[in-house]
Order: sequence, then structure tokens, then C-alpha cells
Amino acid sequence: MASNRNGQMASDSIRTSSRRRRYLVDRKRQLGATIRVVALVAVLLAMLVATIWYQNKTETEMVRVEHPQLAEQMRADDTKSLLVMIAISLIILGMVVVRSVMITHRTAGAVFSISDKLEKIADGDYNVTLRLREEDNIRALEDPFNKMVKALRRRAEDDHRSLTKLARDIEEGGNPVDAEMLRRIADAHGRLVSER
Repeated sequence: MASNRNGQMASDSIRTSSRRRRYLVDRKRQLGATIRVVALVAVLLAMLVATIWYQNKTETEMVRVEHPQLAEQMRADDTKSLLVMIAISLIILGMVVVRSVMITHRTAGAVFSISDKLEKIADGDYNVTLRLREEDNIRALEDPFNKMVKALRRRAEDDHRSLTKLARDIEEGGNPVDAEMLRRIADAHGRLVSER
């Protein structure tokens, strides 16, 4: 049974780690947050580029009035500067997208792990341990979660022992039918904490 549990744990570990490598765990929320951040940064960058472009255009006009022979060169420089600023803005936006997805993954990935463990507990498996990554945003939940699981496991073990003892006492009292019913209930509690 221990080898089955180790195999199951290895399988769970492989399955979980392969899922956690996807950066878009909760696609809708993560992309929604990323789009909001990118939109805000895009507006700020557009305002910055427009302000710099306007300032350059104003300076170009002043130079062109004093030195008309430089007008073509100044326009070409302004166009080049504008294209460079747009390219830099696009690079910054790309970096913001990547970083935003990574940051939202720190929460969504942890929520995914917690949900997965909660489903196992709901299915009656009290032999789970939550392990979150160092950089996960809600890592503070790891210890309380694991303490809760241990308490549930301990309670199920105590219930199993109490029901088994009660079944023996009832059987010794001459009521084997009720004792058998309690043994079945005790066995069900025992399966909650037994090695899977």
C-alpha cells in the first residue's frame, strides 16, 4: 500500500507540476488583469510620446524659422525620433504583458493548487499536503491549510477509534447487529485517514 501511495504522490506531483508550468491558469481573470494593466500603460506611454513629439515639433518649427535649410533634416529627425519612441513603447508594453502574466500567475497558480487539494479533501482524502512555491502571493495560507488537514485527519482517526471501541462495547453488551453497523461506520472513517 505504501508503494501505491508513493506512486500516487509521484503521479500527483508530476500532474501538478506540469499544470503549474502553464502561466495562464485562470485565463479569464489573468488576461483581464493583464489587459487592464496594459491599457493603462499604453495610455500613459501614448501621452508621453505625444508630449515629447509635440515638444520636438515645436522646437523644429523654431529652428526651421531661423534656419530654413535645416527643415528637411529636422523633419526626418523628428520622424525618426517618433518611430524610436513608438518602438520603445511597444517593447515596454510587451514587457508589461509578460510581467503581468507572471505576477497574476503567482496568485492564480496558488489558488489552483489550493482548489486541487480542497477537491481531494472533499473526496475524502485527508492525506494531502499543500506545497506552494516561494514566490506565490498567498503562500501564507500554506501552513494554516496543512494544519487544518492534520486536524481533520486527527479527528477522523479519533472518530474511527471511538466508533470501533463503541462497536466492541455494544457487541459485548449482546447486540451484534448494531455493533456491525457501527463497525461499518468506523471502517468508513478509517478509510478517510488510511494510506491511499
